[in-house]
Amino acid sequence: RVYTECPWKYRLMFEQGKQVELDAPSSLGIPLHRALERYYRAGQPDWQALLDAYDHEFLRSGYPDVETRMQWNRKGVRILKRYYDSETERRTEIIGIEREFFYPLGRHMVRGMVDRIDRHPDGRFEVIDYKTRFELDPSQPLPAEESDVQLRFYALGVKEALGVTPALLTVHYLAAGKRQSKPYDPSGEEQLKRQIEAAADGIENERFSPDTSFCPRCAYRSTCPLFSC
Repeated sequence: RVYTECPWKYRLMFEQGKQVELDAPSSLGIPLHRALERYYRAGQPDWQALLDAYDHEFLRSGYPDVETRMQWNRKGVRILKRYYDSETERRTEIIGIEREFFYPLGRHMVRGMVDRIDRHPDGRFEVIDYKTRFELDPSQPLPAEESDVQLRFYALGVKEALGVTPALLTVHYLAAGKRQSKPYDPSGEEQLKRQIEAAADGIENERFSPDTSFCPRCAYRSTCPLFSC
């Protein structure tokens, strides 16, 4: 996904290993994801276990002062409590958490990791991607899903590597406490494979020309060595 957004951004992230400076939203978004992984892997389905996982993963950096850090810490507790309460109504079985997949595609090996895979009582599978998106208003309708390609990449990955054909693709917006699901349509799989191969070819041949149309949305825009975006 990163390469298709901007090949130069991919180079900064994965070839040069440059890190984006943390701010409050990113400093909270990271431990929320990590806390959920730790919680589910521990196999102790109670609120205190989730709270303990969050406390263990919470980042102390990225905040301008202690008071701001505590405010965001409390925000994270509220987000996870709402998440935990919603999970008490779940009827699905979680069969994968931060599940990594590999599969060959042409001369390349495709690698990815999906946040979560659930199995429904009727046998259907659901691929779930967590997003924080603190800017979303919980009282407003969710936006049209902008990460459709990413979700389909995950769906193709679990199908090719794990033998699991998903019926549903879901984005769980953690901060808003809302989910957005849609049926998986396999009709675009061949086109997606071509897109993946094209990106892999570009990386292999070190084609990292920047896409300046992505600059306004790029986390590297203030420190990019090529552009002042």
